[in-house]
Amino acid sequence: MNDVERRKYIRHPFSYPLSVKNMHRQEGGNYESRNIGGGGLQFHSDCCFSPRTGVEIILWVEGRKFELGGSVVRCDELDDGSFMIAVVFRSASEALKARLAEQAVRIELFKERLERRHGVELDLGWVADEWIRRYARAYARDHDFTD
Repeated sequence: MNDVERRKYIRHPFSYPLSVKNMHRQEGGNYESRNIGGGGLQFHSDCCFSPRTGVEIILWVEGRKFELGGSVVRCDELDDGSFMIAVVFRSASEALKARLAEQAVRIELFKERLERRHGVELDLGWVADEWIRRYARAYARDHDFTD
C-alpha cells in the first residue's frame, strides 16, 4: 500500500522545531517537523519510534506554543539511515490545534507577501483580520470545518 492510499487527510509541508516526549520511556528530544495534516504530522529523527508509542509534542510556530498528543503509526527508515516518524493525533481537538498552527503559518506568509508587495511593515492583527476576510471560508471548506 502506498502513502496516498494510507492517508485520509492532505499533508502540507511544514518545517518547524518541535520537541517530542516518548511517553513509554519518559524521555524526549528536539526535532523538526516535515509536514502536517488534519490527522497527524511527520518529523525527521535519528532514531526509530515504535508504532503505537504515545508521544507528547510541543510545536513552536511563529512564536506560539502548541501542545499536541498522539501515537506513532509509522517509522520509515530513509536512505541516509535516519527515520521519518508519522504520528496520528489522539483526538479531534489535537487535530484542531495542528490546523490552528498551520493557519498561523499561512497568516505570517501572507503578511510577508503583502509587506514585500507594498514595501511597508504591517500590523499582524490587521493582517490576520484581512487573511480571515479573504481566505477563512475557503480554508474551512478545504479542511473539513463545519459551521
